[in-house]
Amino acid sequence: MVDDFQTTMAKHQDAMTEDDQKKAGQAIAGDMDDEHKGFMQTVLGLIDSKEIDPLNAQSFLNQDVYGELDEKWKDTTDLALLNIANLIRSIDEVRKHSASPNESPQLQTMVDHLWQIKQRIEEHYDVFKF
Repeated sequence: MVDDFQTTMAKHQDAMTEDDQKKAGQAIAGDMDDEHKGFMQTVLGLIDSKEIDPLNAQSFLNQDVYGELDEKWKDTTDLALLNIANLIRSIDEVRKHSASPNESPQLQTMVDHLWQIKQRIEEHYDVFKF
C-alpha cells in the first residue's frame, strides 16, 4: 500500500508549480445573474447601513416575528442562523478583499446557498431582515 502511494506521488511531482497552485486557488471573475446580484446587494446594503452585523447573527432576525415562533421553529431558525451567519461573513469578506472580483461563480454559489437556507425558513415565516 505504501509503495502504491509513493509511486503515485512520484508520477505527479511536477504536475503544478507553486505559482500555478496559487492561481488555481483564486476566484475567477464572471458575471452573476441579476437575481443573485440583487440579493447580494440587499444583504451588503444592510451591512453597510449597520442594520445587520455579520458578527452578530441575531441582528439578521425580525425579532417581532422570531419572538412569536413556537419552540420547534425557533430551534430550526437558530440552526439555520449558524450557516447563514457564516455565509454572510464570507460574502462580506470576499467583497472587502481587494484581490477578489466583484462578481464570480464562487460568489454566486455562496449567495445561492444563503438564499436557499433563508427560503427554507421563510416558506413558513418571514423571520429574516433580508
